[in-house]
Amino acid sequence: MRIILHGFGAFPAIFWHMINYAKKNHTEAQWAIILTSDHYEAEFIALLGRENVMVLKSNEQGGISAEYQQPYPGHLFRDIDTEKRTFKHAKSAVQFNRAMAIYRQMRHFMNRFGPTHALVSQVEGFDGKAFIAAAHELSAEIVVPTSCRNIGGIFFSPNAQESIPSYANMNSSGAMDRAAEFLERFRDVPNPARFAANAGNDVILESFQKPFMVRILNTMRRWTSSSGQFEWDYLRASVLNNLPVLRDVWWGARRRKNQRYCDIDSLNQLPDKFIFYPLQYSPESSINTPAPYFVDQMRAIDAIRHSMQSDCRLVVKEHPACILIRNGSFVKRLQHTSGVVVAHYTLPGLEIVKKAGLTISVTGTATLEAFLLGRSAITLGSSLVSASLGGVCPIDALPDRIATTLNCTISDNEILSFLARLFDVHHNVIWGSPGIPGEPVLREGNIVRFANGFFNHCHRIQEKAVC
Repeated sequence: MRIILHGFGAFPAIFWHMINYAKKNHTEAQWAIILTSDHYEAEFIALLGRENVMVLKSNEQGGISAEYQQPYPGHLFRDIDTEKRTFKHAKSAVQFNRAMAIYRQMRHFMNRFGPTHALVSQVEGFDGKAFIAAAHELSAEIVVPTSCRNIGGIFFSPNAQESIPSYANMNSSGAMDRAAEFLERFRDVPNPARFAANAGNDVILESFQKPFMVRILNTMRRWTSSSGQFEWDYLRASVLNNLPVLRDVWWGARRRKNQRYCDIDSLNQLPDKFIFYPLQYSPESSINTPAPYFVDQMRAIDAIRHSMQSDCRLVVKEHPACILIRNGSFVKRLQHTSGVVVAHYTLPGLEIVKKAGLTISVTGTATLEAFLLGRSAITLGSSLVSASLGGVCPIDALPDRIATTLNCTISDNEILSFLARLFDVHHNVIWGSPGIPGEPVLREGNIVRFANGFFNHCHRIQEKAVC
């Protein structure tokens, strides 16, 4: 196995420990990594050797010879639009040139390494999509750790659209029993959307995080050493992340202002007939990656309200986290949009789902929750539950889908079949960027479970291919 890693953000710290474990327990693996910044460059050179480590230069061609000047595979401009910040507001030509520089560097490095497997950390922007595109060209098996959302844990998807692996078997030992047990428990006491089991009390591994002042100096060095790298939004985010007291004061003021923009503040004020659209956190990988067209969520809202009957209303609720950061003018605008009713952000989304004739989201967890409750739902982008809800709904198909699914129910057999397949590929791993309070990700046991789960997935893929 020749495994190439996508080292985005702080995820390389996880991969460093994973490789250390694998060198003793999965000796068949050879490793290389593409780092999106130089934060962990020295650690990986010491671990893997200079020839197996590359740091992206987003505005340089990197001396790549003409033989690697092939066009970008797939949908370049769609993939550029997955970006949240970096070069997002640059001129079109600059965006194109930087995107192609990133892709070609990756393609050049991968071509030399020859990966059989490409393990993605998290697809947060264009670099993640380019990594997948380049690896796919070389016929490497794509592996994306993907959250099971309310179920907890992760599975390894073959793409960035949260597709369940083809080897998933609902009839595997114990899968249906786990599905039935979970569904009964969920309907009694639902898990939150970002559910994670107890991290345990085992050893917390090294994060390799530099002291605060060193991080500031390194950031300034990166901004000044390469033209066009400075982004005001990165500076804002960096300040808020490193000064939590200031951040909390700012967010508190935002909450007090933004929570005023609502039409109803209790469940008994909900319309008699309505569709529920909970706003998603944006910009964020959960919407930017699979459905960048809907980063402007007014596109989704307009498509829904233009497709529903005149006796129906569209109830929109702000994401509880976005009440702190999204400009209140967006929700205020919704109050002046025909057919829309704005619910207070503190109203329990699950209770609204239960009362709604239909729940629609781009990729949000509300559609999974509706499905688990046997309520009808529609997804406008690819997500974990899309396939079980009739597939992603194109905009031109919305009127018919709304008409045929409004107030419909989903059988428990369908729900249990989906859950059993998911439990067959499920791994009890907490996945996310290091630095979460309590540091659940960099626990020794969590890293071991992640590594073993990855190799188990690769072996099952191979077995499926042989069959």
